[in-house]
Amino acid sequence: MDRHLHKIADLEQDLIDFSLDRVAAVTAFPDHFALVRAIEAEAAHIPPPVLKAWVDAGPQTAHLRLAPYLRRIADRGLLDIDDAERAAAHLTLLTITDINQQTFYGAVPLPPADIDKIVTAGVRAFLRSYTPPPS
Repeated sequence: MDRHLHKIADLEQDLIDFSLDRVAAVTAFPDHFALVRAIEAEAAHIPPPVLKAWVDAGPQTAHLRLAPYLRRIADRGLLDIDDAERAAAHLTLLTITDINQQTFYGAVPLPPADIDKIVTAGVRAFLRSYTPPPS
């Protein structure tokens, strides 16, 4: 995160590059994402406290780590954010979630051009929602 979101030079491109790195992690850690697929497939058979502990230890931490970066970007006047954790969830939903669903968390490859289009469109939708109005 720090590599792309610490010093913002071009907010749209920095968010695209950050999101593409997050997508690349799915193929970089195939064993981890095989476990994610298994957990999602068996969620109805896993006790709710176990699922909550898994979410709290894994998927939720990504939003919690991203939120302070988005808050700092907003504090610079580049984003209009009331709830940084919600904004982090929105950025994730608009970029990596669609790719994860289409690829079954990396099990089915998606052409790089398609990944670029999805991420770019997601970042642009995020910015349309969170760019401050002109003064």
